[in-house]
Amino acid sequence: MPRLSKPESCSRCPYRWKYMDLLGLPNIDKIQNNCIIIKFKKGETICKQGTEVTHALYLAKGVVKLYIEGKKNLILKLIKGGSYIDLQTLFGDKRYKYSVVATEESMVCMTPIDLMLDLAKENSEFLFELTKTISNTTNFVYQKISDLNRKHLRGRLADTLIYLSEEIYMSNNFHLTLTRNELAEFSSMSMENAVRILTEFRKDEIISLNGREMEIIHPEMLARISELG
Repeated sequence: MPRLSKPESCSRCPYRWKYMDLLGLPNIDKIQNNCIIIKFKKGETICKQGTEVTHALYLAKGVVKLYIEGKKNLILKLIKGGSYIDLQTLFGDKRYKYSVVATEESMVCMTPIDLMLDLAKENSEFLFELTKTISNTTNFVYQKISDLNRKHLRGRLADTLIYLSEEIYMSNNFHLTLTRNELAEFSSMSMENAVRILTEFRKDEIISLNGREMEIIHPEMLARISELG
């Protein structure tokens, strides 16, 4: 598949959003006629903090990180295929408040934002699912900020590993696509502290780590560290 292409059939696409059918075939065809698909390599920027929002970004395949840029970047959330990346921008300020970068090869469907708004206004069920998705993301970020504020370093990194296992890779055994520095940015700590705590977890036989291959050996112990904070 080329880097940039047009969709062949949004209605039959195996990667389409699970609520797409709420729109009905004529409106799905509108999206298909106006959508472009872009493939991003690992490490490529999908959208940049401070730039203008022109399209709704749907992540069909892959995993991306959503983060706030600064002297020290803070990764707020990882998003995997089957989800919209930037719904918060649909109804608010039309400039990105964050940057998004692919953490593995990813495929993004881009639909003009005006078309998405028109479809949402015309279809209350579709609008409800968009709003629910925005609410879930907002609640996740609020909880994350609360956890970062009240938990110590070990608790933060435990949270990150649990999140990767349960929400992203769906397994206690996974190939870690994040770098050590990204693990640190996701846990709001220095890379040196992240590496040190990973070493402690490995010595305590809570995890096994061989290069990028990770296994959570004792998830109950990791959960306990998370609870204690």
